[in-house]
Amino acid sequence: MNRRYFLKLTLQVIALSSLSNVVCAASSATNNTQIDADIVIIGAGISSISAAKLLKNNGYKVLILEARDRIGGRLWTDSSLDADLDLGASWIHGVTGNPIKTLADNFKLTTVPTDYNADQTYNTNSIALTNAESTRLSKRYNEVYNRVILIQKNRLEEKLSDISWQKAIEQELVNEKFTASELVELYFSLNTIIEHEYAADLNQLSLFNWDIETVFPGDDHLISGGYRQITDQLVQYAKLKNDILTNQIVKSIDYRQSQQITITTNKAIFNAKKVLVTLPLGVLKANTVNFFPALPIAKQNAIKKLGSGILNKTYLRFPSYFWEVDGDSQLINSISKIKGRWAEWLNIYYYTQKPILLGFNAAQHGKEIEAMTDNAIIAEWMKVLRSIYGNGIPNPDGYLITRWNADPYAKGSYSYVGVGASVSDYQELAKSVGDRIFFAGEATSWDHPSTVHGAFLSGVREAKKIIRLVRQ
Repeated sequence: MNRRYFLKLTLQVIALSSLSNVVCAASSATNNTQIDADIVIIGAGISSISAAKLLKNNGYKVLILEARDRIGGRLWTDSSLDADLDLGASWIHGVTGNPIKTLADNFKLTTVPTDYNADQTYNTNSIALTNAESTRLSKRYNEVYNRVILIQKNRLEEKLSDISWQKAIEQELVNEKFTASELVELYFSLNTIIEHEYAADLNQLSLFNWDIETVFPGDDHLISGGYRQITDQLVQYAKLKNDILTNQIVKSIDYRQSQQITITTNKAIFNAKKVLVTLPLGVLKANTVNFFPALPIAKQNAIKKLGSGILNKTYLRFPSYFWEVDGDSQLINSISKIKGRWAEWLNIYYYTQKPILLGFNAAQHGKEIEAMTDNAIIAEWMKVLRSIYGNGIPNPDGYLITRWNADPYAKGSYSYVGVGASVSDYQELAKSVGDRIFFAGEATSWDHPSTVHGAFLSGVREAKKIIRLVRQ
């Protein structure tokens, strides 16, 4: 039904070995400097790197402009807590036939499968669920899920309009007699299974098209050492280091002249024959980059209809390991009376032997915590941990907190299909403009949206398209 079946999470990783992020060429150009290239690529994420590799191999002069002081975009590995921890994307979703797994194997990287059934869930009283209680929780979710899918099927057959998952749930619950605690448990399941997966609230997700993606078979794997190894080694292998200019914030893309496209950044002016835009959907929605002329109305509408979701991560490192003493649980879950509050954690100790926990907050709560201070976020999480493990547990001695919605170069974690949107909106976003402005990134991948492999494949797709057009 979707990428994972139960109690799953998205865009997380563990790391075991270390590899420094590539330090790219920093432009010292001023606003008076003009630099020419055959193809300018906006952004230095996985889609742009995969495209640049193929274009350069075919003899084109490529230049990548990156607003940050690092490459990778929403692939971002941090090692400051004595472990390589991914703040953005981290999973290889389905290893069979997945190009990211092929890259990892080619680069001789270690990948580790995740067992989503190796979990421990605690109820609202911080008591571990028994096997029987966990079975009832799963059964209740499955029964409601199946009836919501029946609502979906009936609405499609009757040619009714799209509605949100939340409205469909509410229609279904009219026929149920759940207790208050059973409803809390149901929404916990819906949050961890669906909202965490798609980084969107149930009231935002399209009932008709929420799970349009094509899934690679096989387990989900983590990359030991972090996702940065993929981007670093791709850059090194393709000899792209000197073709990437960091700290270049694109202000405008002017394609009014027939023979030249002008890209203006905070530092310089660049001229190109073709431009590949790999900006995240959230940035496109924010209109922080001006296009002259404006993008076609159909593309603007697709950008508006698709959603940019939120999944934020908080890593806490402790002086010692105190949770799940047997070390078998890969996931720890807490059923909160307030849907989505610290519902799911990844046991980093299981993979690295480092006393680190990773907590997730998706959708509405993921956005809400961005307004909180670091100390307030940590205090909220520690309150949950102490309710489970006792007041005697130590305070963390290190932490990492993401705020992807506030990040000006991301403005979200990854895309989702909003109410009224469909696969055609992903396809529209992927269309080139006048065979001069091209688009790549996970939000242009109609078969693998919201994934690293979708972004990677979209870069390859657009590079091949450019090569075909140039050779005609």
